[in-house]
Amino acid sequence: MTENELAIEHGLKTEMTESFLSGMKGLFEEHYVTIPEEKYDVLETMVEKLDEMETKLNEQIEKNIGLNRRLSESVADSILDSVSEGLAVTQKEKLASLAESVEFESEEEYREKLETLKESYFSRTTTNKSEAPQTLSEGVDSTPAPVSSGMESYMRALGAFSK
Repeated sequence: MTENELAIEHGLKTEMTESFLSGMKGLFEEHYVTIPEEKYDVLETMVEKLDEMETKLNEQIEKNIGLNRRLSESVADSILDSVSEGLAVTQKEKLASLAESVEFESEEEYREKLETLKESYFSRTTTNKSEAPQTLSEGVDSTPAPVSSGMESYMRALGAFSK
């Protein structure tokens, strides 16, 4: 027995395992629990599901990045429009081309950078219309009505024809 101690120990363990498994099988059969005869690889199924979920996550991240980029561009365009208000069309185009090199990090920083560009490239050397002397009849309101940027270009064109 001492010489075959290892073999006897393995034999006993095998008999105990077989007894335990047959008892489990009997218990499952008594309670109508069915076990499929073919192997069911749970790990492989979970790995496939994980790969599928990672692919979907990457797609959603790419969509999110694209949407954030579009939102930033939209906000940047809106800020550019508000900063370039009051400039001539050519000056607006020049400011837009200069703004392409400005990186959009936050709304406040972008607005400050565009204001700096506007001030450095388009300084106000011309006199404003309100500074020019005008003769109006008494009782007429001389303040101009607020006009949208699209309407402003039409008014400038009409003003050029009237001169």
